[in-house]
Amino acid sequence: MKFGLGTLLMGTAFLLFLLMPEGRSSVPVAGLAGILLVFTVAELLLSPVGLSLSTKLAPAKYRTQMVALFFLSVALGTAMSGTLASYYDPDAETGFFLVVGLVAVAVGGLVLALSRPIRSLMSGVH
Repeated sequence: MKFGLGTLLMGTAFLLFLLMPEGRSSVPVAGLAGILLVFTVAELLLSPVGLSLSTKLAPAKYRTQMVALFFLSVALGTAMSGTLASYYDPDAETGFFLVVGLVAVAVGGLVLALSRPIRSLMSGVH
C-alpha cells in the first residue's frame, strides 16, 4: 500500500508543476516548497519500505545482496531520470510534466490495485 501511495503521490507532485505560471521568469517560492514537500512525503513512503522489505523477504544468507540490489535499483532509477530529463523543453514543459505525472499516477494506481495479491504472496511478512 505504501509503495502505491508513494508512487501516486510522486505523480501528483509532478502534476502540481502544471499549476505554476508558465512563461514567467520566476515562480512562487511557496509553491515550489509545497511541491518539494509532496516529493519528500512520497520518498518517505517509498524508500524505508523498500529497504525494510528487501531484508524481510530475502533468505537470511542473501540479505546483504538484496539490500545492495535495492540500492542498485535506486541508482538505475536515477540514471533513467537523467535520460528522461533530456526530453524536457522549457518552452513546452506542460507536456513533460503531464506525461511523467500521469504515468506515475497510473503506476501507483496499478500497485495499489495489486496490493492485495502482493500481500498474499508475501505470506505474512509485515
